[in-house]
Amino acid sequence: MCGISGYFGYNLPPMKNIEEASSSLNHRGPDDNGIFIKKNNNKNIVLIHNRLAIIDLESRSNQPFREGKNLLIYNGEIYNFVEIRDKLKLLGYSFKTKSDTEVLAKALIHWKEKALNFLEGMWSFAWYNEETNELTLSRDRFGEKPLYYLKDKDSIYFGSEIKSLAKLSGRWPKINKKQLLRYLINGYKSLYKSDDTFFEEVQELKSGHCMVINSKEGYKTYKYWSPKNLINNDI
Repeated sequence: MCGISGYFGYNLPPMKNIEEASSSLNHRGPDDNGIFIKKNNNKNIVLIHNRLAIIDLESRSNQPFREGKNLLIYNGEIYNFVEIRDKLKLLGYSFKTKSDTEVLAKALIHWKEKALNFLEGMWSFAWYNEETNELTLSRDRFGEKPLYYLKDKDSIYFGSEIKSLAKLSGRWPKINKKQLLRYLINGYKSLYKSDDTFFEEVQELKSGHCMVINSKEGYKTYKYWSPKNLINNDI
């Protein structure tokens, strides 16, 4: 388990907010805290990662992980990263770490969004390109890893936990009383019958979805995977 959080928008959060957002996720990743900040004329970016080191314990695998003009923050595990790494090696890629993080970064560079078709695992990640000033958020097929976001005018805050959004934005979002009552009356299973969260302004990126954010087109959310039924006529 790691923690990710970040911001993309015109008004860069104060450094105090950024540091508090990082500290709020220390329990998810006590082995390293990384922060990337870049100011642009159009949009500013903040990427925060709290690492729980499991695969490749060396600092070379710390995040935000840079691959050329791209940066990755990632929570999860790619179970078949060794097989994907072997495919990428055959395509001419070399690797400086033994981590699934580097494999994910290089897979996104080579196959772009089609890389998600090859992944077996659980994840929530943010992938940022410095040249295009474009941010992509992604969540695994079954939503095993959390990813919340809060839109504020022309800005977006995102993170593994809602309190990181509150720390970054400098305010707690309003409690969603309707969702709270739904839970108290009908139990946790009722929570998944709507897209609401316990806070009115906070949304959760749906499982099997990506969100692309850039300066020109704004926000675009799309579904990259749907379950399919296969009929075995031999039975």
